[in-house]
Amino acid sequence: MLYELIGLEKIFGGRKIFDIDRFSIRSRRIYSLTGPNGAGKTTLLKILAFLDRPSAGEIRFCGKPVVQVEGDLLDLRRQVVMVDQSPLLFTGTVIDNVEFGLKMRNFPAAERKKRAIEALQKVGMEQFAPAEAHRLSGGETKRVALARALAIRPKVLLCDEPTANVDSEHQKIILDILADINRREKTSIIFSTHYQSLEQQLAHFCLHIQQGHLSEHQADNVYHAELIERGQRRCSCRLSERVVITLPARAVPAEPLFNLRIDQGRIRLADITGERETEGSLVEGRVAQIREENGGIEVRLDAGIVLDLVLSPGMYADRSIRVGEVVAVVIPDDAVHCIPNNGQLRKE
Repeated sequence: MLYELIGLEKIFGGRKIFDIDRFSIRSRRIYSLTGPNGAGKTTLLKILAFLDRPSAGEIRFCGKPVVQVEGDLLDLRRQVVMVDQSPLLFTGTVIDNVEFGLKMRNFPAAERKKRAIEALQKVGMEQFAPAEAHRLSGGETKRVALARALAIRPKVLLCDEPTANVDSEHQKIILDILADINRREKTSIIFSTHYQSLEQQLAHFCLHIQQGHLSEHQADNVYHAELIERGQRRCSCRLSERVVITLPARAVPAEPLFNLRIDQGRIRLADITGERETEGSLVEGRVAQIREENGGIEVRLDAGIVLDLVLSPGMYADRSIRVGEVVAVVIPDDAVHCIPNNGQLRKE
């Protein structure tokens, strides 16, 4: 287990921010952390990064109790890195900034440069190495801050609102970076967010903090998948006895068992004529629930898996589906995100 929180409290300004009875966080996973403003998301991340201390309670990290003394905390900070919502880069070049953490850890100059270049390559910013850091855009600054964290090769990466205040292009780039380092480096990631869509795209599990309490649920439309046939262009993947979908071969992990997430906002109702999709999959199921939520119509489908989708009010009005009705939906290829299981998932 990566973290165990036992009787954890944080009091600030006479107010108890959170009171967590007992909670565990697994290693090698991606967690989102949501909650209303003032709920304590950033404070909790700082405590998990060993940059702040709880008012009471115990933290266990990788099975060992955390002793809240500076010497022990310094060693833990070498394993856990936090990237702030609005990261600051120092005066100087991009590569100087990326080397900074390594310099503080007394790495030799040649090793610092090697690691810094590798980290910049991971975030697609190697061509900016000699650039002045203060001239970067907001999205570029966040990518360099990620590179600075990755150069240290942390066991855990904590990100406070990693896509806040950047354009949609950089949002996607940052999400892809986080997914890639979790997959390739087996880095555990916890990130706070206000955006539900980020949970669906990236997180294996969603943490929610409200009124001082922390809860967890598995992200919507996340399934255990089994590769049953790999073709040259497309692969067949089984989600349940009744549900098999096909995906581009390049998108499917090499191992036979993996996690798979379907973005509920991209699923659409199939044409009543029985639409066939060349770049996607057709799934049929019975409507189990319909409800209005956040300006959209959320539909829950029993298709051998529980499949959630969101329709616009106009689309819902056009089709006028009802609870109990059998409908077909199209799952486009770009709605599916495959997540290698790092050897931790089992077929159920």
